[in-house]
Amino acid sequence: MYTFREIWGNGRLIRHLRSAVQNNRTSHAYLFIGGAGAGKKLITNTFAKYLLCSNRGDEPCGVCESCRVFDSGNHPDVIHVTSPKKTLGVDEIRGQILETVDVKPYHYEKKVYILHAAHTMTVQAQNALLKTLEEPPAYAVFLLLAETTELFLPTVLSRTVTLKINPLTEGELCRYLVEKDFMAEEEAAFFAAYGQGRIGHALALLEDEAFRRMREDVLLKMSKLPSMRLSEALLLAKEWEGFKNDPRLLDIIGLWYRDLMIIKAVKDERFLIQKDKKKMLYSADSLEGLAKKAAAVTKAKERLMQNANFRLTLEVMLMELKENEIQ
Repeated sequence: MYTFREIWGNGRLIRHLRSAVQNNRTSHAYLFIGGAGAGKKLITNTFAKYLLCSNRGDEPCGVCESCRVFDSGNHPDVIHVTSPKKTLGVDEIRGQILETVDVKPYHYEKKVYILHAAHTMTVQAQNALLKTLEEPPAYAVFLLLAETTELFLPTVLSRTVTLKINPLTEGELCRYLVEKDFMAEEEAAFFAAYGQGRIGHALALLEDEAFRRMREDVLLKMSKLPSMRLSEALLLAKEWEGFKNDPRLLDIIGLWYRDLMIIKAVKDERFLIQKDKKKMLYSADSLEGLAKKAAAVTKAKERLMQNANFRLTLEVMLMELKENEIQ
């Protein structure tokens, strides 16, 4: 079920994990960094299964008792640390880790803790975990899944091996979608572009009718933005508040400016992402102005990742888009 063969890309990372296990040089804590849908769960679960496998081949064997129990989803020595809230708080760390970490593995050599959405850990939770990371039991391995390193305390980062999960290229993601028979090549190219190198993200978009409607609405508004007064443009922030928990909003806007720059720079429609919108894409803006607008969208993404106020962030972004337009 979970094998390294099923993981596309990140060959160097996979070789590192294999080598660590085969040479008995595994760390007590790993921090896997990657965006939503980048494959963190697949890689982490495969590594956890491999750590606990009774055989030492190039893959989790899939046939030993540990592998079979792991695939059933009920491995007694794998603890998934989660929270029903938006943050992973001190109560979760104490209840799911600290109260059990001194209990030896039930049956196997290792006891693996997988911390989902570890970047949402509060400062108090990180401090509570810190002592265990400093002096872990020999059998304990902590696998932290996170989207960014920015919210971690330096002391926590210094006690983990940080491994970045790199996105696939558009070509690799497109090939994956075609070879796995999810869609034909022409449609795959579109979803590969919007997937931004993340298989899970691309597959989620494929089934999401709400995304299609959102994209149509947002791109129509973006095409009209140059002719809007600033007061009209700022109303978009209020209108788009319904998407405050959907990071794809800014992905759509960012890719819109990417296509505008392609049209301006190379004038070759083959490289467009939204080929279905090519009539809307021709712009009088300078390449420099478009680059500044794209930077404003990126800055807004970063602010939202740091939990900035959604509406205020969009209003600032829209003001910057209109300001660069005037210049």
